[in-house]
Amino acid sequence: MRFFIDNNLSRGLANGMRAFGEDVIHITEIFPEDADDTEYLPRVGSEGWFLVTRDLRIRYRPAEKMALQQHQVGAFFMGGKNLNRCQLIQQLVRNWPRMKELAGKTNVPFAFRVPPKGTGIASMELK
Repeated sequence: MRFFIDNNLSRGLANGMRAFGEDVIHITEIFPEDADDTEYLPRVGSEGWFLVTRDLRIRYRPAEKMALQQHQVGAFFMGGKNLNRCQLIQQLVRNWPRMKELAGKTNVPFAFRVPPKGTGIASMELK
């Protein structure tokens, strides 16, 4: 199972996860740095990858919401504002086992919010 990290999280984070043996790809490895969400979401869905992002607005913008649903994307939204690099790493690593579990057993499309503290990943409605 492959996870796709968009520009709201760093390429270094993706590289770090990959260094630990995880199947992670950063958007900049395939798309231009300024690629629009509607450009990459079809590929994420068609490849069966799982999106990891901090951009909660994807769920509310009509074109992005439709792309999530139409292309059957499973998405994990990293919660918390103003987290520093270390806190983001901790958030992802702490929740990674549960994210992988949910990705493996949840029908797409789906949306989960990954909490900034703790491990209480919550299902989100694609509004």
